[in-house]
Amino acid sequence: MDSATLDVILTATADRLTVMNPATAISVGALHSEVQLSVWDWHGIYNDAAVGRDITDTLAAVADLPLTGSRGAYAERLREQLGAVTR
Repeated sequence: MDSATLDVILTATADRLTVMNPATAISVGALHSEVQLSVWDWHGIYNDAAVGRDITDTLAAVADLPLTGSRGAYAERLREQLGAVTR
């Protein structure tokens, strides 16, 4: 996945985390769900083999970002790291 695509997917993920219960604690499941939905939206289809690879690549790109605090706080950290992650 190229950096422009990763940027779009991570931005969409941060947006989803902010809109959907931003005060709720972030969890692995929540992050995986929002990344998956963002990748699916970007692809527009769900039965392409690239979807799975892009989900895995996106999760790997944010693996070092601490998964703590609320969904909204995580989204803020994700937005702050977008430039570093996608460069």
